[in-house]
Amino acid sequence: MINTMEVVEFKVRLHCKACEKAVRKSLLKINGVKCVEIDMVSAKITVLGYVDRKAVMKAINKTGRRAEAWRPPASASASAPAHRRDENFSPRLPKGFSCIIPRWGYRKV
Repeated sequence: MINTMEVVEFKVRLHCKACEKAVRKSLLKINGVKCVEIDMVSAKITVLGYVDRKAVMKAINKTGRRAEAWRPPASASASAPAHRRDENFSPRLPKGFSCIIPRWGYRKV
């Protein structure tokens, strides 16, 4: 297990809610995963936790989907201004990242 919190991003093509649910369920089973965010429009999966990139990729591939390293679109990175520092900025988390854990993703104690 990794000692530091990591943000791992992959490009994965998901065509329906069932695919999204299968991938999310698989990722939440990995020890150290704190939350998973899936954006079906941009085909981007972001995982936050004490995890290894290879373990995340392996879990995604086991669901029958192909995971690639996330690369932002060239036009977005070239034209985007440098990020201003503010109190909500975190260098480790992507802008707009929020942990959404579905009901079936955890057990009530």
